[in-house]
Amino acid sequence: MIRDFTTIPNTTSNEIQENITSHNILVVILISHYIKEYAIDKQKVISESMSISKFHRTLSMLVLHLIQCPDLTFEELFNLMSCGKYQIPSLFGRTYFKELHRIVNSDLDIIMDMFKNLENTLLDNGIPKVYSTILINGSSPVGIFLRRIMVFFDKMLFLQTEAVMKEVKKCCNDILNEVYEIQASSEVLCEKEEEPKKPELKELMEAIRSIKTDNSDKIEESKYTKVKSWSPRQVELFIAQQAKLLKINETVALDPSTLQEKLRAILRANPDHFDVHYLSYLNCLRVREYCGAVNAVQHYFNRQTCRVTSLDEKSRGYRYTSLNMAILNAYFNHNEEAISYLKESISIAHQVNDHVCLQHALMWMYTLCKINKLTMLKCSVTRSKELELHQITSFSLQSLAQYLVENAESPALVFEILKKSEIYNYFNGLTDLRMTNNVQKAAIWNTYGYQRLSTIHSLLVLEHDQCNNDVYNIESKCIAMCNIVNDLIAHGDYYLAPILINEVANIFPYTHCKFWIMAEQYLNFTLALNKEEWPKAEIAAKQMASVNGTESILRLGELYLKKEDYVKATNMVQHLTENNDENSVLIRLRAYLIIAKANENSALKILMDAKLIAIEYHLIYMTAIINVEIAIVLMRYDFPHKALRLLQETKQHIHCGINVYDKAYTDLQIIKAKMMVNIIDEYEHSREFLIVIYNKLQIVADKFRIVDAIAELKEITYLQALIADELDIKQNRNKHAMEFRHFEEYKIQQ
Repeated sequence: MIRDFTTIPNTTSNEIQENITSHNILVVILISHYIKEYAIDKQKVISESMSISKFHRTLSMLVLHLIQCPDLTFEELFNLMSCGKYQIPSLFGRTYFKELHRIVNSDLDIIMDMFKNLENTLLDNGIPKVYSTILINGSSPVGIFLRRIMVFFDKMLFLQTEAVMKEVKKCCNDILNEVYEIQASSEVLCEKEEEPKKPELKELMEAIRSIKTDNSDKIEESKYTKVKSWSPRQVELFIAQQAKLLKINETVALDPSTLQEKLRAILRANPDHFDVHYLSYLNCLRVREYCGAVNAVQHYFNRQTCRVTSLDEKSRGYRYTSLNMAILNAYFNHNEEAISYLKESISIAHQVNDHVCLQHALMWMYTLCKINKLTMLKCSVTRSKELELHQITSFSLQSLAQYLVENAESPALVFEILKKSEIYNYFNGLTDLRMTNNVQKAAIWNTYGYQRLSTIHSLLVLEHDQCNNDVYNIESKCIAMCNIVNDLIAHGDYYLAPILINEVANIFPYTHCKFWIMAEQYLNFTLALNKEEWPKAEIAAKQMASVNGTESILRLGELYLKKEDYVKATNMVQHLTENNDENSVLIRLRAYLIIAKANENSALKILMDAKLIAIEYHLIYMTAIINVEIAIVLMRYDFPHKALRLLQETKQHIHCGINVYDKAYTDLQIIKAKMMVNIIDEYEHSREFLIVIYNKLQIVADKFRIVDAIAELKEITYLQALIADELDIKQNRNKHAMEFRHFEEYKIQQ
């Protein structure tokens, strides 16, 4: 019995499995025209600036792209030919227009003859030909494409062939008629001129873009006119390309709505192609569409598992389905559901001794669980290294370093582990984890208070991204760019920060957008808080809750503290001082600072407790910030000597950072302490001393102006006015008095 290789099991024999589309016909006409007019005549001149061999190579690359890409419309095809990427000569474009116009406005005999010529004279399929010259190798990509199209074209009924040609005529006839008229009118004009001139391809494309095709009259759908524009090979290529772009360069990938429409069209043409569901799952994750993601991932694994017959493969599908469902629920912070799926995956993996699945499940169990984390990490590092699971091993080392930071281990041990991870990444070619390693170093240095080193590692991530265009970690790149945005805000570069935020938003419009949204709201909050624009600051702080609820609470506490609503500030952050897994040490310390500033009576005790915690966790910068607040309390209780000594010891740590506001705030407290010391020691405020203090206040005021700190500027202006009055410099006194009045009026307007 002879089996028809073009049929697929469980389908009717009359159904066409790979439909001939208008795109296929346009590509076949392009190949046929090229062979008939240019390939046979090797001496034909194409262009003065292009040799015939270069033209052959250029057109071959164009045809290869058209064979592999999804179906294009007629206008998209000619946009591709005219964009300059393939450098198609104007002569070829004009002749192709003319040939296409002739074929689509003729009878079906013309298209039938074209396929017959390709089959009998030009295509090498192993059968001796009358002509000695064979122009297309039957095993080449072009040859395989033509042979496949010929097979399915021969299987089509007459009505189906007519429907396809009507579709071709409908999609391009309006444009072809317009171009044909342009060429005809140009030829008439050229007869009157001494030097004939033909229209360039770019001029024709401008005419094409000005035409608006009428899409109102569509061909009625029937079993003869139904067009499925996605072949299995096109689907595989499209899925591979979009999945890669979503991983490495989201801006080049299709936007979520367009991609979802494409996927629906693919499923209508290829309902059994289960990989489409996985790409749909990735697309839903971009916009955090939970229901769509769950539906897509279940469809993917259900169809994948149903296609296999062996029990081992079915078991593999079940355990990895559970693992992916756990990851999906973890992505949406549904931790209880995720843990239940993980337990199911681990149970099935134990039955078949699938150690790879177990190691993946173990890492996610560490991420989701709150107990025995160190034991799980050590087991993961050891076992993954034995199984040569390099990515899990490196990731486990990085997670171990993060765990040690959170549990007050020495910085030397933390960076020793990160060094091992970096070496492991280098020798195993783990490019994405090398970038993750630098991002983690930036985060750890920032936690310890060395902000300049944090910036350097963020810049290393971007430099690494520029050197590796094919493989990079988009999450690390986004975090690094947002780190630099935060540094610009700390520097007071309020004009550069929005520019970089817009750039990050354009590069990462959907995936990892929470990072730049947080940076944007932090910028809005800082500007509004410094300018005492309370409604704007409150809006920005509340909008942070969409991506980070804890940060939103802390910023609201800072806002109420600045508004001198001490009770509300204390109540807002009180629960963040609890020592639990949800509140990191930095969150607790920031909450302690807010409560201490809001409660003068118990401020010293709270600050000393916070200082002990900061020293235990090696948080140098946070310790310095706490010391400044302790010095303020000491000045309040008339201990300016101790306050000045503490501030001078702390100053170097503050000035090693990059935060302009913190530097100016510390300098202002030092000036206040010096003035109090001078008063308590009963020294007279000499003119030289007052001039030095006045000049230092001016330097501090310049720093506060960089960050638009209105309240601090008003305080400094008041002090400068008093000193100028003491020095009998009336002009400066009046100037500062006027500045103070402007600040008061600005506050009233707000």
